[in-house]
Amino acid sequence: MDTEALMPLVPGSIWHARQAVRLGPVHVKTRATCVKLADGSLWVHSPIAPTAALVSEIQRIGTVRYVIAPNKSHHLFFASFLQAFPDAQGYLAPGLGKKRPALSGYPELEPGKPAPWDSELTAFFIEGLPALNETVWFHPASGTLILTDLLFCFGAENPWASRLLASLLGVYGRLAMSHTLKLLVRDRKALTRSADRLLALEVTRIVLAHDQVIEARAQSRLAAALAWLSSHR
Repeated sequence: MDTEALMPLVPGSIWHARQAVRLGPVHVKTRATCVKLADGSLWVHSPIAPTAALVSEIQRIGTVRYVIAPNKSHHLFFASFLQAFPDAQGYLAPGLGKKRPALSGYPELEPGKPAPWDSELTAFFIEGLPALNETVWFHPASGTLILTDLLFCFGAENPWASRLLASLLGVYGRLAMSHTLKLLVRDRKALTRSADRLLALEVTRIVLAHDQVIEARAQSRLAAALAWLSSHR
């Protein structure tokens, strides 16, 4: 398993690690994000395969308490990650337990329902996209917005097949919603409401589950990525 070392994004507060996965002929990297809470425990977003090296690196920075499967597609390593950190509590995206009955024993994230980390991470459920049922997260202390598949941005360092696919999907070299995901929108007005909530945040960094972390002009690039919704108000 090709796993990069755990690296800091916000010193002492947020770390990430990437792992290569193969989707047919295309290689992409998927990212797990770890946030240290005020009590020293760790909140882990979109877990990747828990290699021995990664488990050791995470244990050095804190105790994993919460593990999040943030949408209905990002669950591949959820169960194995919790096996590696048996004292942690896992949480599923709404509807994921129905999609994957083997995971149905875990609690689901419920829009508007209080969560133990609410004072440090703000949840925004993305309406209008039932294929994903994604919850995104904002870390006000660092201005970090943590996304999964709502938006993508693939860079030039990717293999040619990945760059080609990203170009076809409209997400090569730019932060954007993929053309495919736009086709899955079922309630554009609801999605626009969700987008407006994100645009009201003071975002300085956007952490994507795949490929790039956006640290330059994060706020304006977020606005540009969601601007297509404005024509459907």
